[in-house]
Amino acid sequence: MVFFTCNICGESVKKPAVEKHYQTRCRNQAKSVSCMDCLKDFYNEEYVAHTKCISEAQKYSNQNFVPKEPRNKNAQKQESWMDIIRAILDSSEYQLTPALRSAFQRLQSVDNVPRKKAKFENFVGNCMRMPRQQATQVWDILEQELNKMKQAKQDELAAAKAAKEAEASKVETNDEAPPTKKSKLETTESNGAADEELNEFDWAVQLLKLVAKQPDGIFQEKLKKKLLKKYTKHLAQTELTEKQAKKFDKRFDKLLKKCDALHLDGDLVKQCS
Repeated sequence: MVFFTCNICGESVKKPAVEKHYQTRCRNQAKSVSCMDCLKDFYNEEYVAHTKCISEAQKYSNQNFVPKEPRNKNAQKQESWMDIIRAILDSSEYQLTPALRSAFQRLQSVDNVPRKKAKFENFVGNCMRMPRQQATQVWDILEQELNKMKQAKQDELAAAKAAKEAEASKVETNDEAPPTKKSKLETTESNGAADEELNEFDWAVQLLKLVAKQPDGIFQEKLKKKLLKKYTKHLAQTELTEKQAKKFDKRFDKLLKKCDALHLDGDLVKQCS
């Protein structure tokens, strides 16, 4: 609760009682009060916006004092409620009549405004002498502004969530890029293997033709290179993939061992006489 000192008579006044004070004791005087905590002066209706002030710890500590975060959830909710009232007074959307504007200005000076409809109407009726019909109008405007703020908050959270999901999706797509490339490579290899099966390479015939051109024999490594060249050309490729190269080596060694028309003489491959 904020306390003020009347600059005219010097009396200490609670914030909700300021209006009454200037209707009774300091009647017909311009409002002029100062906050008892921060010692700031307020004129006319300026005091209404002064809803809370510095604590004693902050007041009597040095310049490096860092105030702790408030732990009172009710106080935080009440402050949010006051923000709604101030937003309504600042907005031109509701087109407040003088009577309604006066009612909201009076609400600003009260710290414990109830946040439920039934309690609110009882409170303003008993403590502020507000007519029932006017109390209902004030509540309807408060509820409308509250729903608007809630919707804005939900839209903000939804936008933040969508942005977060988009960022996560982007990272996931980047992580999956290498497997996609690998998949394309595997597809190319499988297509090459399928083409090879459709147009089978005649290993034995090609091997015998190469050896027949060398009556004195041909070195095994040279024979392998020549056969590899023919095999690559047959596949219509400039070079073999790793998988195809392994298959070629295995097939070449197997063919040399099983071919009855050829025999190995050291490193030389010769036709059988």
